[in-house]
Parts: sequence; structure tokens; C-alpha cells
Amino acid sequence: MLFKDIEGKAEAKKRLVNQVARQRIPHAQLFLGREGAGALPMALAFASYILCENRQDEDACGQCNSCLKTHKFIHPDLHFSFPVVTAQNKKRSDTTSDDFLPLWRKALENNPYFSLGEWLVAMDADKSLPNINVKEINEIMQRLNMMSYESEYKILIMWLPEYLGVEGNRLLKLIEEPTDNTFLVLVAENQDMILQTILSRCQLTVIPAFESHEIASYLINHLSMGQDQAIQIANMADGNLSLALSIGNNEASDFSDMFISWLRVAFKSDPVEINAWINGVAELTKDDLKNFFEYGLHFLRQLMLSSLSDDIPLQLTSKEKEVAQKMTALIDMEKMEIMAGILNDAIDMVNRNINTRIMLFSDTLTIGEMLRNKT
Repeated sequence: MLFKDIEGKAEAKKRLVNQVARQRIPHAQLFLGREGAGALPMALAFASYILCENRQDEDACGQCNSCLKTHKFIHPDLHFSFPVVTAQNKKRSDTTSDDFLPLWRKALENNPYFSLGEWLVAMDADKSLPNINVKEINEIMQRLNMMSYESEYKILIMWLPEYLGVEGNRLLKLIEEPTDNTFLVLVAENQDMILQTILSRCQLTVIPAFESHEIASYLINHLSMGQDQAIQIANMADGNLSLALSIGNNEASDFSDMFISWLRVAFKSDPVEINAWINGVAELTKDDLKNFFEYGLHFLRQLMLSSLSDDIPLQLTSKEKEVAQKMTALIDMEKMEIMAGILNDAIDMVNRNINTRIMLFSDTLTIGEMLRNKT
């Protein structure tokens, strides 16, 4: 992973490059960014830059022996720690990141922006809660106190230190008295869940969420997606590239057309047309159906903003803006809030595996009655 592979974030990249150039790299650093903001890819690019044998002014070379190994996540001086569940044929207390390292490398190769939920699915975690246990921490301390193998530097990237228990306090000695050229990069999403003793000893680097145009550009370049669909999904994702990729990889339909057709069918409230529409939608996968309702929530949020002020830039395509202008004549803020509640409930019902056809028929009638009612 190189800095140039990550869309945007010029200011954060510049700050990290300057740390290396000035040889002022903090021994313990916390990369903080909400899910899908790219904090883990930034940590990987930072590690590549530190370990690179032929650093450029703004990025690693990507071609030296060190870069080739870091980009395959096999550099012997780059260590990883992350939340895991019980490995097969092992006790939980004996399970560490090493047991899942091949799976971790494969996940990073496929998509370095993956979420915790996707990681749990990859581990086949079922309902098990992940954590970083005592044995893991002891092994980390042992490795980082040893001599480096190839580079003059040793780096640990710990993903989601929120899943450290009180055992995380064992890391304090390593943070306060590190061996030379040893760097800890903690990659977190929620600083309130991190042990205060650790948080207070790390230099904070905030990784901002992606802009919608950056997500759209990524989808176009990496998923060969059409511009309108990329913009639509990027706007829905609200800065979360992981969510955008999840929607895009599910070969999402044009949700704007689906949502607009739903409102038209609802307004007419013809049972035959409602059933015909439901027949085309009810066969969607569970994820696609939730994404459809999420799109509806996004559209309504933008509609609410447009009702508040004409000066607020809307995250809608040109086609969606035309529909939004027509919609404002039909529904006021109170109706928008009611519709948003219906969509939120629908997402919850899908998660509970409710009968989709019955739910859609009921919601369509409810929305239709509301659209026709002028009060």
C-alpha cells in the first residue's frame, strides 16, 4: 500500500511524510478514523514509507525489496495485531493473531478498507466476541524487544485497540521505554473505548472521512462503475468507503430509479401495481434490500436539507435533484420524518428476517396515504 493508492487526505499524508523526513516519528501513534475512513490503509502506507529502502519525496518507491514484502504484508519487521476469536482446535487463551495471519493477509490483499463486521465473517466468528488477549500482548512485547531482521526499524500495526482488555496496560512499558527505532501504530475507530492509560501516551493522528467525490473516484477506478451510479453510492456511504465497496460489490441496482418508482406506485396505491412492483423487489438479496432502504434514508436527508435552505449543497445526482424538487411540493418536513421512520423500521425488519412481501405492501400503502393527504 502506497500513499498514492489512497484517495485524498493530502494533509494527513504530508504530516506523516514530514515525520519520517525530520526523523521525528513518535514511538506510539494513534491513527483515529471512523469505519471506512481508511485509517488502516494509511497505517500500511506509513509503514511502507518508513521501511522503504529508496524513499521518494512523498511516497515509498514501491519497487525495492522492502516495498515488495510490505505490500504482500510479509516483511519480517512489520508486525500485526488485531482482534480474533477462538482458532480451530485451540483454547481462546492460546489463540493469537498469528493463528489468523494468512487470513488477515488475504483480507488486506482483497480489500484493505474492510470493516470489523467483514473481518468477523472472514473468521467465521458466528456470535463470538473478538478481543486481543494476554498471550498476544506478551508475544508483541517479546518480538519488539528483539533485534530487527532486515530493516533498522520495527513496526507494529495494531488494528482496533478498542478490543484490548485491561491487559492492554501491559503495553505501557513498551510505549514508555521502547527499544530504538521501534514504532507502535494503533489504528482505532472509537477513542472512547480505548484504555485511557494507553490513549494518553500516544500521539494522535486524525484520519478524516473520505469526501463523496473521492469515494466515487475510487469506485469508478477500482470497480469500473459508471459515474452516476458511483456518485449515488458515494453519497449514500457518507464518507465510509467500506460501506460503498460493500454496496458496489453486491452489484447494486440503480436505487434512485427503484425508490422513485416506489413513491409513484405508493401514490397511486393500486393493489395490482403494488404487487407487480413488489415482485420485482422482493427477490433482492437481504443486503441489497437494506441498501435500498438506506438509499431512501439518504434521499430523504438530502430532501430535508433542501427544505431548510437553498444554499446547502446537496449530495444528489442531477436526476435525483429534479425528483427532489418535485417531491418538496408533495411532502413537508413532518412527512419526511415519518417516512424516514418507516425506512428505519424496514431495515430493522429485514435484519429480523420478517416476511418482505407483507412488509413492503403495508409500507407502500402507508406511504401512499401520507403522500395523498395534504394535512
